[in-house]
Amino acid sequence: MAAGLSELDRWLDDRMRTGLGDSSIAQYSTWDQLAARLVDAQVGGLANRVRRLAGAVGAQPNWHEHVVAELGVLHLLAQSGRRLGELPLDLADAVGAAIGWQVRQADVLEGVQLTDQWMVMGRSDTREDRIEVRRVWLRGAGTGRWAMVLSFAAYGQSLDTSLEIGTVVHADIYAYPGVLGLRALVGRRHGEPARYNEVSALDLLGACAHVGASFAAEPWIERVPCCVLASPTLHEGQWVLTDAHGSLPLVCDARTLQMVLACSEGRPVALTVEFTAAGVLPLTVHLADRHVDVGPIADASFVGAR
Repeated sequence: MAAGLSELDRWLDDRMRTGLGDSSIAQYSTWDQLAARLVDAQVGGLANRVRRLAGAVGAQPNWHEHVVAELGVLHLLAQSGRRLGELPLDLADAVGAAIGWQVRQADVLEGVQLTDQWMVMGRSDTREDRIEVRRVWLRGAGTGRWAMVLSFAAYGQSLDTSLEIGTVVHADIYAYPGVLGLRALVGRRHGEPARYNEVSALDLLGACAHVGASFAAEPWIERVPCCVLASPTLHEGQWVLTDAHGSLPLVCDARTLQMVLACSEGRPVALTVEFTAAGVLPLTVHLADRHVDVGPIADASFVGAR
């Protein structure tokens, strides 16, 4: 692992020395070969980040800014991964998880349980290579704590649907090691799920403070959940979420945008979102009488079925 992290840092030095104008940057093989070596070094988490970064090259007019920022994150993780023994335990665990250390579910379930009424707030599906990944975001009604439950499915298989948006589950949650401890497993459930109605939402100022604290704790985190109260608005040709404190860019496909606009009718509405480096990704629109799932779908062939 140490050798793999050292090689990653040397590769990053080469990229900075030659610059992003180097023609090799646009070749997927440049990134894929590095990712393969990182997999061999047992730091698969970094390999996944490298492959995702390859797809960002040339994807947007300002792709250079995103790529440079992500290269900085890779350097941070490469340095931190070689200094795990010098870091506080929770931070070392978070770095280990980010670079790709595997934690057994049995070990997680031996940790301290957090029992609460867990509100199923949002869902987000992505495809990584041939695997579909589902993130389901829970928020404790009593603690206000967020938890992310991951599930995976190979092509043609079904993802976990046991956590339905708009329901609240009285259950034990076990968090994976880390500073934020967002990833979690659901343990024992105490009774059947029920429906919830109202949700508490932050204004954009409070949401940015929440997200900023999360990034300060784990600078390499890629998605931070939050529930915000804001209006979808068209500003200078770009769709944003806005309130009296300012605006944040929306990053979603046409399907999601249309659903958000239809549900909100342009008025302030409570939204569960993921904050990403590119902007805000809506997952759920919370209305007075229902909760509308607008999160991304990994397989477009299922769009009509939702």
